[in-house]
Amino acid sequence: MKGLALLFKFMTRLPFPGGNNFDSKELGKGMKWFPVVGMVIGVINLIVATVLEGFIPSPLLMSIILVTLDVIMTGGLHLDGLADTFDGIFSYRSKQKMLEIMKDSRVGTNGVLVLILYFIFKIAFLMETSELFGVSQGVIMLIVPVLSRINSVVNCTFEPYARASGMGKTFVDNTDGMGLGISYLTVTAFLYLVSIYFNLPFVSLFIILNIMTATGFFFGKLITKKIGGITGDTLGALLELSSVLSLVLMYVML
Repeated sequence: MKGLALLFKFMTRLPFPGGNNFDSKELGKGMKWFPVVGMVIGVINLIVATVLEGFIPSPLLMSIILVTLDVIMTGGLHLDGLADTFDGIFSYRSKQKMLEIMKDSRVGTNGVLVLILYFIFKIAFLMETSELFGVSQGVIMLIVPVLSRINSVVNCTFEPYARASGMGKTFVDNTDGMGLGISYLTVTAFLYLVSIYFNLPFVSLFIILNIMTATGFFFGKLITKKIGGITGDTLGALLELSSVLSLVLMYVML
């Protein structure tokens, strides 16, 4: 519970009891519960969407509100990692120079471009998936934060940390196969319950989960080849890219 509380305080702007005394090892061990953080964010998305459905008939406006709400709840933490990662990786410099660019607080052209494309794709696929299959945007955004967070656990399990120190290192050092197994089973159980309650095809959701984890695994290998391991920025980038990928896969498979 302490690790989960610390995870909420570190990864979101949501109030959560406990976790007042920082413990890096407990925080790192809490990574296996990262999908639970996604569940809480997803439930808030669902509640807000349900409340607003009677007041906002525009699907586009609803999509914008839900995507913005997601940014507010996480404080844009992972978006910062997305921008920094693209600035570094697409600089086509040496490994060390890439890491230096990623650590720079300034956002470059590649970072700006990926953020623009991220919001366009996320809003568009959220709206289109909802309209095409008659699934509430709130239900979709209940699922997406959970699916997108499993890949952070995958990368922390299989990849080394690229720097000698850093906040992300505690997650890499304290996440193992057992933790990944707990995360995987937690997400699978969640998808099963959601599929029953909202009458969604569980098999399709389960296939999406496995495509997501496989993609996350190969993303980690690619990043490690590029810069010698993963960082907090690449974990944030993977989370946000996974959220878009999950929407694309739901659009194709639901």
